[in-house]
Amino acid sequence: MLFKSIKMQMEEMFRRKLTLFTFCAVLVFVLINVYKNMMTNYDIGFISQMYDPIRVHTLSDYSISGHFFFEYFPFIVVIPTACTYLNDRNTGNKLYIESRVGKNNYWYGKLISVFIVTFLIFTIPFLLEIIIDCICFDMSSHGDPAGIKYVKSITMDSRYPFAKILANNKILYGVIIILIFGCVSGILAMFNFAVATLPFFKYKIFTFFPIYILLFILSFIERVLNTNTTFNYRSMLKMFVLSPKIIDYNLYWVLAIALILVSYALIRIKIKRDDII
Repeated sequence: MLFKSIKMQMEEMFRRKLTLFTFCAVLVFVLINVYKNMMTNYDIGFISQMYDPIRVHTLSDYSISGHFFFEYFPFIVVIPTACTYLNDRNTGNKLYIESRVGKNNYWYGKLISVFIVTFLIFTIPFLLEIIIDCICFDMSSHGDPAGIKYVKSITMDSRYPFAKILANNKILYGVIIILIFGCVSGILAMFNFAVATLPFFKYKIFTFFPIYILLFILSFIERVLNTNTTFNYRSMLKMFVLSPKIIDYNLYWVLAIALILVSYALIRIKIKRDDII
């Protein structure tokens, strides 16, 4: 019954115009970045000096298109799913699905479907970009868009997770980071959805705020503690980062697990509250 609930709710989400809009918006950022890279490498002319396509990927700090994408990311990541509970409640879809699969399966199915839909939207376009890069660019090009010395570049690369994979297979590294980015996007959307089920989120516009509040709190903690570890979501999620601060990926995984647990706890509270009502 849980699988049936997930299937029904994913189909409903994929039929929504906002889901298609979000996917197209992400795809536009990707295509703009690909076009920009093509023009840049065309001007360079020499293959050995052309920028490494993986380093100028949309999820990299070296991408202009990616810069704007990350500016709007907290808003874009919740567009397809932020209002899904209010829509179900107002249209009667919640009662319909509950009558088919049960109350518990409705809520758990909703939580999982929010994750899956968001994961797909925020992985497929970026994986498509890597495929386009492999077709349009010479992957042996190793020009560094940062314009720094090779030794320093290697030192910076050693800070990243899966640094050994990056050194041996940059395409595989890019795919892994994109999949992780999709997972984190799904977790953020799932957390946003779970918080938006609380009673004081009565209007749709308010359901877009939980992620902004979370990211503001993380930024506030960084300023208050004056720590060398960055809590900036841009540094946490990008494929290549130009940041003087420490990037503690273990801490980020702990944060991701905490968001999953909080999301689950909020849904459990919602189920018990519905049982009382």
